[in-house]
Amino acid sequence: MDQADEFVFNVEGTVAHSLKQLDIASLHFTERAHLQEWVLSKPEIIAPGVLIITFEFDQWAGPNGQAPRDRLDVLGLGTDGRLVLTELKRGKAPDTVDMQAIKYAAMASRFSEDTLVKLHLDFLNRRGPADAPLTEDEVAEKLNNHVATGLTPEGILSPRIVILAEEFSPTVTSSVRWLNEQGVDITLKVYKAYATESGETILTVSQYYPTAEVEVTPRLRPSRPQTEQLPDKTWTIEDLELLQSLPFEVPHAVMDLCSAEPGSWVGSSAVYQSAGVEQAAGMGKFAGFGFSVRRRFGRSNPPWSSEWGKGGVSQQYYSIDPETAELWLKLRQSDEESSTMEVT
Repeated sequence: MDQADEFVFNVEGTVAHSLKQLDIASLHFTERAHLQEWVLSKPEIIAPGVLIITFEFDQWAGPNGQAPRDRLDVLGLGTDGRLVLTELKRGKAPDTVDMQAIKYAAMASRFSEDTLVKLHLDFLNRRGPADAPLTEDEVAEKLNNHVATGLTPEGILSPRIVILAEEFSPTVTSSVRWLNEQGVDITLKVYKAYATESGETILTVSQYYPTAEVEVTPRLRPSRPQTEQLPDKTWTIEDLELLQSLPFEVPHAVMDLCSAEPGSWVGSSAVYQSAGVEQAAGMGKFAGFGFSVRRRFGRSNPPWSSEWGKGGVSQQYYSIDPETAELWLKLRQSDEESSTMEVT
């Protein structure tokens, strides 16, 4: 049997069809036209929940006007607020790929929120529909809502690194393992091409390192602060009581509007109007509430779901499940009755 052959079995254990591994070079597969476009169209290849910020970035500023001539392949943003830098290599990765990726991560860690907004706006204008341009405020809102607790300098300062190639040498794997042990977050992923019996070409991606079966020694404390990972938790009546007692007019507006129609989507423009604030101020209040979700409520998720452009307009939309809506409405009604009694 050819070692490049792989077989797919059905539940009875018989061969359903075979896959023959292909040489990437024979497909005339290029880094920019194919691999990069593949990642841009399917960012889940990098990691779940990654939003592409930009690609092929090379506008660095160096001392004395001497800018590095380096091109960052793909820059993303995770829902944890950390940048995700992806280095793409056609074929086998060179032995220096880990140091190249670290250099890009170090430079990208100096981005500001304003820089990320401008880069993503340029990305959307280059790749999005020409008849739906966004403003910087709209893009800032999109990025802050993609992150559970809003963008923070700490998250931007600690990028994750993903290197995608067809193959890695033992030298690269050994270096990456040691770097992970020192607190540098690097993931190696490999892609393969296969041909089916019908002549269809299939591309696959799998994680090469870290792997579950590799035992890694304890890491040293990272020299840079890491964003704390907090769980998603169901919002209880006690949590909502605390939320209601706090001066969060914009989150209160989200809860009020969404609870009136559970399961429906409410746009951010309606939220800001209901709260009586301008868009820029409303975005800041959302970011502030994100910090409170983590610090005061001890979780990563707000009491609503959010999605960009859900209603067909370039803005963030919010929705609340019926159970949470019922609890919130009861609290609001109780508070209103108490206020009425006090006046009487």
